[in-house]
Amino acid sequence: MAFATATASVTHWKNQSKTKALLSLGGLMRIEVRDGLESPGEVAPLVAAVYPPEVLATAVWRDVVSARATLRILVYDVDMLISAVGLLFRRGTIYGTATDIAGIGGVMTHPDARRRGFGKAAMEAAHEVIVRDHGSAFGLLFCETRNYGFYQGLGWRFFDGIVIAEQPNSTGPYQVMAPFVRPFHGKTPPGGTIDLCGLPW
Repeated sequence: MAFATATASVTHWKNQSKTKALLSLGGLMRIEVRDGLESPGEVAPLVAAVYPPEVLATAVWRDVVSARATLRILVYDVDMLISAVGLLFRRGTIYGTATDIAGIGGVMTHPDARRRGFGKAAMEAAHEVIVRDHGSAFGLLFCETRNYGFYQGLGWRFFDGIVIAEQPNSTGPYQVMAPFVRPFHGKTPPGGTIDLCGLPW
């Protein structure tokens, strides 16, 4: 399966009812901002391609109960969904002080279209939505070791502290994946304890 390479800049979007469109080399890449509760059905085929049973069985987060996305960034190559990013906005605490946090999760790109810029375009779109539409001090995401370089290249850094999250029968340090933070409307905490005051994402 052949896909275009996503090379255009997200700063040149044409805004039309929360739908963004931009040209990529060799085809049309369309970026849409969708309601998180209304889009799972559309994302399901991408999830199945990214996480077939044999992959899902080995995922470190497979038994984690995660929060639902508030918004989703969907990236299409022509009419095929190629990449997605989930966004969630939470009032948590840092050093015991209430803080608005932007959560990013559910980041995925079709296996046949990786390393072509679609995931980067989705993340940059997510960054823009956070900056433009929300007052979150900083962003927080969790990632596996193999993805450190990808997120570091987008301005995220490892959070050298403790993240507290809830699960159905417990609340405590979330240690399934490494936490990364990025500043938006404030500074990122250098360490300490971030309490998500809810489920992780």
